[in-house]
Formats: sequence, structure tokens, C-alpha cells
Amino acid sequence: MIGVAIYITIKSLWERNKNKSLIARMTGHDCKTVAKKIKEIEGGKEYPTKKLHPRILDPYQEQIMK
Repeated sequence: MIGVAIYITIKSLWERNKNKSLIARMTGHDCKTVAKKIKEIEGGKEYPTKKLHPRILDPYQEQIMK
């Protein structure tokens, strides 16, 4: 999975008219992965948001606050 920082890097390099193979070399990712992300960028997809995971203590938060 590509993180937000890499996504933004790929997007900014692509907007500066760098080619896919150069972006792949610069980021250390496979050309196919870079091509996939560029296709998503051109399709209007925004960078992935972080998934919220429930914390272990969430069910007990009210008791803790008391």
C-alpha cells in the first residue's frame, strides 16, 4: 500500500511533467504501481485517508473520564 506522502510525491512529480519510469526510480516503486496511482490521480481520486481503527479502551472511555 502506498502512503499519503508517496501519493503526494507521485502527484507532484506527475504535475511537473516527469515520466512514469523516472517517478518509479525516484520513489523506489514499481512502474506498474506508479502507473496505477497516476491513473487514479487523473481520474480525480484524492489521496487515501487514514482508516479509523477502534482503540482497545474505547468501550471504557466514559468510565475512565469519571
